[in-house]
Amino acid sequence: MNNTFNSLEEKILETVRRKAQEIPIFRESGNGAIRILAYPLCPGANQWLGGKGKIKLDENGMPILIDVPDYETTYCITPSGSRIIQSEWDGITHLVDCYSYSAMKIAHCARADRLGIGLKSGLELWDSYLIDEESGYGPYAGAICVKVIEEYDKMKLEPKPFCLIYVCVSGADSKDDEKCSMAAIPIIKDFFKKEESEHVRYTFIAPEN
Repeated sequence: MNNTFNSLEEKILETVRRKAQEIPIFRESGNGAIRILAYPLCPGANQWLGGKGKIKLDENGMPILIDVPDYETTYCITPSGSRIIQSEWDGITHLVDCYSYSAMKIAHCARADRLGIGLKSGLELWDSYLIDEESGYGPYAGAICVKVIEEYDKMKLEPKPFCLIYVCVSGADSKDDEKCSMAAIPIIKDFFKKEESEHVRYTFIAPEN
């Protein structure tokens, strides 16, 4: 890879923050959270992301990734904002930490993917009666996942999963959160397309509007 994950993260953050300014509550308060998480699916992706995961050789002497870490960063909606928002219910003003909500939404998105239902949080899961905040899941819209796949045009190799990239926004109405996180998808695709060579190209599995 010619460009770092940090450079992709910066592009995602800039785009999502710009989209958030179209949402009145974000524009007025500047508060809420943006979480960007990358999960490597092969040794090459792990190295690109920082090399924290452990690698061992399989029976054929090929490297495989074990003890796989999440590479993630959380930002405020605006540079001078807070991840804490005020929300009203039951006649009481509550202080809500969007940092933790963004993590729970990504957990819900990952659960939806494992069940083969989709790549967004807030979808109806067959085990929804077990999947709630007390169990560490945020069953609300706002998190999305893009699967990045490496393909080898001129080499006799099977396509292989490269990494998962999650983007989550929390702090507004959940559908508005989702509009902001969805803005990251073309940025991710464009970034990897620019990394293609005559031997390697990238394809994607991503949620649609």
